[in-house]
Amino acid sequence: MTDHLKKMYEEYEKKTPGSKERYEAARKVVSAGIGGSAPTYDPYPVFVEKAEGSKVFDVDGNSYLDFNLCWGVLFVGHRHPKLIEGLHDQLNNGTMYGLPYEEILEAGKALTQRFPIEELRFVNSGTEATLYAARLARAYTGKDKLVKIEGAYHGLADYLHISKRPSAGEAGPPKRPSSIPYGAGITDGVVKDTIVAPFNDLESMEGILNEHTGEVAAVIVEPVMMNAGVILPKKGYLKGLRKLTQEHNVLLIFDEVKTGVKLAPGGACEFYGIEPDLVSLAKAIGGGLPLGACGGRKEIMADIGHEGLFGTFSANPLSIRSCRITLTEVLTKSAYKNADTLGKDLMKGYQDIVDDTKLKAVVQGLNSVGGILFSDRPVHNYRDWLATDKKIWHEYWIAMFNEGILSMAYGPEEEWLVSIQHSKEDIQEHLEAFKKVAPKLK
Repeated sequence: MTDHLKKMYEEYEKKTPGSKERYEAARKVVSAGIGGSAPTYDPYPVFVEKAEGSKVFDVDGNSYLDFNLCWGVLFVGHRHPKLIEGLHDQLNNGTMYGLPYEEILEAGKALTQRFPIEELRFVNSGTEATLYAARLARAYTGKDKLVKIEGAYHGLADYLHISKRPSAGEAGPPKRPSSIPYGAGITDGVVKDTIVAPFNDLESMEGILNEHTGEVAAVIVEPVMMNAGVILPKKGYLKGLRKLTQEHNVLLIFDEVKTGVKLAPGGACEFYGIEPDLVSLAKAIGGGLPLGACGGRKEIMADIGHEGLFGTFSANPLSIRSCRITLTEVLTKSAYKNADTLGKDLMKGYQDIVDDTKLKAVVQGLNSVGGILFSDRPVHNYRDWLATDKKIWHEYWIAMFNEGILSMAYGPEEEWLVSIQHSKEDIQEHLEAFKKVAPKLK
């Protein structure tokens, strides 16, 4: 441990004794001391008491500007007044029905107007949304194999939880990565049906599809990778991928769980002008409540009932109400313009500070989403991300936290998000904190 990090820990623990006490108590009841969402980290995670607008408040009375926003769920910010009002109203009408109701149609229409999908089904999470997409692709094509991108995260389904974060030693050749299960509970039989490809490499993808002609049901991709920082697609990559999949009669699945309704109203589909066969959505579409969706062409979605893809809590009235309000009343053109402008200001401010301090780091992002990676060169794929400095990133995150800035979700693979409730003053405060922290990160 460096002297700088030791000092940061001491400062962290001094300001968060209540969180430490609760964490130690929680470890005796729930695994790793967490409820199942936020990952733990050293010295211990902070415990939150409440949130409002662009801030969260911990049990010790500290406030933090929130640029994590629950991994992008809260693009609307915390406790948006329109959502609070609408949810109070829905609570008075009931929390679960077990039968269809009209607002499902309204929320569904709002999504089909934004994305190139003809039909959809609501689910509870991103994991379910990608699970549905993969099952539908296999059912429609009659083929077993899936191609996913090395380092990409598509939820917890066994056949997608492959090569999420392989070590350099086990990852295999860069052009033809090995399929490595993330955890010991995934069987060899599952692993053999998931093929792994590098991001931003059409030549490798073409080689894989040629090698497995007639065997691949679908290629699933995050159009902008967001599990290794923010990695943008190279010019022509997504259009080339669409062309390749069509030539090989393979479905293309866009996992827009993180990009959907944030990069643009219609997510990466709209921003890059691509029409995939299936789209998986979650996080921001629910306005802070658990919700996902899987949608695509009618002929593909027609198999959904035969596949038994239903869920007791899917399309619950509270989440659907939040979705409908988020998409039709909250995420307006002016809201997007403000968030995108502030997001670009934050990235430019970071880059200026990196340049001024000669910090070995790169700032990557798009519109309201971005992040910092401690590397001397741009990051274009997972192998590039593997070479980034994770220890310096941890020092950066703890130091920013001590300055009252939740700069992004914890983890060097994560990114920040500017919500529609952040202000110019919030961005300036974030940058002032980084200006103070950056010179000490060498």
